[in-house]
Amino acid sequence: MEIKGSVVVEGIAAGFIRFFNQDYEKRIQGYVKESPEREKERFEKARQGAASDLNNLLKDREKLSESEGEILEAHQLLAEDMSLKETIVNYIEQGEAAPDGVLKAVSDFKAMFDDIDDEYLRERQKDIIDVGNRFLRKLLGMKEFSLEGDNIVLWAKDIEPSLMASLSEKQVKAILLESGSKTSHAVILAKAKGFVTMVGVSLSPEEISEGENVIVDANQGVIHFNPSEKEMEHCLALVKEQEEQKKFLEERAKLPARTKDGKSVTVAANISGAGDMEKAIALGCEGVGLFRTEFLFMDRDKLPTEEEQFLAYKGVTEQAAGNLCIIRTLDIGGDKPCKALSLTAEENPFLGFRAIRICLNQKEMFKTQLRAILRAGAYGKVGIMIPMVSSLWEILETKKLVEEVKGEMDAEKISYGKEVPLGIMVETPAASIMAPVFAKHVDFFSIGTNDLVQYTLAVDRGNQSVSYLYDYFNPAVLHSIHRIVTRAHEAGIWAGMCGEMAGDKLALPFLLALGIDELSMSPSQAPGVKEQIRNMDSGVCLDEILSLKDAGEVREYLRGLL
Repeated sequence: MEIKGSVVVEGIAAGFIRFFNQDYEKRIQGYVKESPEREKERFEKARQGAASDLNNLLKDREKLSESEGEILEAHQLLAEDMSLKETIVNYIEQGEAAPDGVLKAVSDFKAMFDDIDDEYLRERQKDIIDVGNRFLRKLLGMKEFSLEGDNIVLWAKDIEPSLMASLSEKQVKAILLESGSKTSHAVILAKAKGFVTMVGVSLSPEEISEGENVIVDANQGVIHFNPSEKEMEHCLALVKEQEEQKKFLEERAKLPARTKDGKSVTVAANISGAGDMEKAIALGCEGVGLFRTEFLFMDRDKLPTEEEQFLAYKGVTEQAAGNLCIIRTLDIGGDKPCKALSLTAEENPFLGFRAIRICLNQKEMFKTQLRAILRAGAYGKVGIMIPMVSSLWEILETKKLVEEVKGEMDAEKISYGKEVPLGIMVETPAASIMAPVFAKHVDFFSIGTNDLVQYTLAVDRGNQSVSYLYDYFNPAVLHSIHRIVTRAHEAGIWAGMCGEMAGDKLALPFLLALGIDELSMSPSQAPGVKEQIRNMDSGVCLDEILSLKDAGEVREYLRGLL
C-alpha cells in the first residue's frame, strides 16, 4: 500500500507506525460538572498544572533550539495570560463546565486569527489550541503523550508544538501529518530536530495497524506500508547512505563555497536569536544574512529596551567571529502579534501598516533599535537591513536617523560601529523596478523571495486554491531577480538572497549564473548547498534560462544541469 503526501523535510526513513490521537470529545462526554465555584477551582488547578509542565520543559533552556525555546515560552505566556484566563472563568460563571469553558474561550481567541492573510500567523491559532488542550488534559485526568521504543514513524492529524518539542530524535525517525503546513510551529520544530517530515498524509487506524512497518520516502513524496523484506533492506541501505552523506557534508561544511571556475559565494545563516548561532557555525555558515529581530518584540506587553536589544545583537555579532551579521530592523505589522505596539487589525495586513512603515511612524522606537544595532557594531561586523522598502524616502529617512543616532552617541561618548553598512531587503515589485535608483543610496541588496514572489505574482502563498501559482521559477520572478542583481553590480554594491529560494539546490545554477554574492538560509541547508557550489561551474548560459516561457520549462532545464 502506498500513500502520497507533501514533502517538508526531504530524506528516507524506516520504522514502525505509531498513531497520535487525543480523543478529548469522548472524555468530555464523561465529565461530571459541579458548581461554578468548584469548576473555577478545578480549572485554576489545571491551569497551574499546565503552566508548571511548561516551566519544567523550559528548565533545560540551553538544551533547546532557539525555535523550541521561543515556542515553549510563547505557550508559557499564554498559560499565564489573564485575558484567556478571564474568558474561561466568565464562561464557567455563565454555567459552563470547565472543559466547555476552555473550548469556547479557545474558539473565541482562535477566531481573532481567522481573517489574517499571513499563513505563518494563521498557524499561531495552533498555539492557542495547544495551551487549551494542556488545560483539558489536566481537567480530564489524561496522561501526557509519551513514546516507547525506537525507529518510530509518528502520524497525527496534527501535533501540538509543545509535544513535538518533547519528541526524541533518537526515537522518532519521521513525522507524518494529515493537516499542518510548512510554516506551522510543529513543522518548524520538526525541521529543527531533523525529522523526515511530510504533511497532507491521510491515514486511518482502521486501515493501518499500529506497529506496522513503514518506509517514508520524502524524496519522492511517497509512504510505503508493510513493505517486503527486500524493499526494507533496500530502504535501510539508503538510510545508511543518507547518514553517511550527511556526515560527509558536515565534515566539509567549513570549506569555502567556491565553484570549479573560481566563483566564491558567501553562505550565511537565517537566524532568530543567539541560540541558533552554535549550529550555524558548526554547519559552516559564514556569518548571518538575516537576523529576524521581531522575535524580541512579539508576545510581550512592553517594547524591549535598548540594553535588551544590544545584548541580543552583541551576542550574535561576537559569535559570528569577524563575519558579517546582517540585522533586519523590526519587520512586524498589523498581521503579527505585538501587544506593546497596540496595532489594530487590518483587512489586508500584507499591504498595510508594517515593517519600515511602522518604524518611520514611531521614530523613537526605531532609534532605540538603531542605537542597539550600532552599539553591537563595536564588537564585530554588523549590517543594518531595512525590510519592505517601496520608496526612496524610506531609505533616506532611515539614513538620516542613523546619522542622528550616531551624533547622540558621540555626545554621550558611547562606543559604536563607525562603519556599519546599510542595505535593503528587496521584496516588493517597487524595489525591483527602482533598483537602479535605490542601489545608489545603499551598501547592499538582499532579495527576500518569499514576499517578492507573492507580490510579483499576486498570489497569497497561504491560499491552497492558488498555491500552485506560487513559484519562484516563474519567468516573471526570474527576470525580476536578474534585474535586481544586475543593477546592484552596476552600482558597485553586493547582492544576496535570504528567502527560501536561496537554499533550493535546483535554483543554484541560475543564481550562480547571475553572479549572486551571498546566499542566506536555514543552517541545516548550508552543508549541502556549499558542496553543490563546489561541484559546479558558474558559467551556465543565463540567456537560455531567461528565454524560457514558464516555470515548468525552467525546472526541466535546471534539472538537466545538475
